Amino acid sequence: MACLLGTAPAWAQLYEVRQGQLPYAGRSQSSINVVVDGSVDETRDFFQYFMKDAYRISFKSGLAGLLGKKTAIAAKQVAGTAISSRPVDLYAALTALTDSTTEVALFGGFGEKTFFSPDLTAVEFTHLQDMLEKYAPAARTNAYRQQVAAAEAKVAAVDKEKDKLNRAIESTRSNTAANLKRIDELLRQNKSNALLLRQDSVQLISNGQLREASSQVLERRRSRLSAIDHK
Repeated sequence: MACLLGTAPAWAQLYEVRQGQLPYAGRSQSSINVVVDGSVDETRDFFQYFMKDAYRISFKSGLAGLLGKKTAIAAKQVAGTAISSRPVDLYAALTALTDSTTEVALFGGFGEKTFFSPDLTAVEFTHLQDMLEKYAPAARTNAYRQQVAAAEAKVAAVDKEKDKLNRAIESTRSNTAANLKRIDELLRQNKSNALLLRQDSVQLISNGQLREASSQVLERRRSRLSAIDHK
C-alpha cells in the first residue's frame, strides 16, 4: 500500500468542493477535495458519521498510508453505492492545514488498478463528487453547531463564575452587616459600661467619704468610752 501525499493549495476556500490530484499506488490519482473547519480527529469522526448515515458506507481507520500530518481511512469493496453497481474501494485522506482546518480528499476505484478519474470513469467520478458536495454543507453545519456549543459552554462557565462571585459578595455583605451590627452592640455596651463605671466611681467616692465620717464618729465614741472607764 503506497503512501498518500498531496497538499492543499494556500488559496483553497472553506467548504469549496474542487477536483485535485494526489499520489497513490505509484501514480497520481484524481480526487475530490474540500477544506472544512475542525481538527483532523474532529473531521474524521464527522466524515465517518456522515458517510455511514447518508450512504451506509463505513470508513475504517488504520489504512497504510499515514505520513506526517496526513491520515487515511478507507471503505473497501463497498457494494450497493450510488457510485456504481459494482463494488468500489473508497479512500479519504485528511490533512491538517492549520490547528482548526482540515482538507478532505476523497478518491476511489474498482480496485488497486482502476481508479476513478474525470476522463476514464466520468460517471463514477461525478457520483463521487456528488458525495462530497453533500458532505460539505453538512460539515459546515456541524462545525457551526460545534462552535455554538463551545460558545454556549464558555458563556455557561462565565455565568457559573459570575454566580460564584455574586454568592461570595453576598456572603461578604452578610458578614459585614453582622459585624457592623455586633460593633454597634459592643459600642452601646461600652457606652453603658462607661456610664456604670462613672456611677460606680462616684459611689465609691461617696462610700469612702462615708467610711471616713463613720470612722471619725467611731473614734470619738471610743475615746468617750475609754474616758469613762478610767474614772
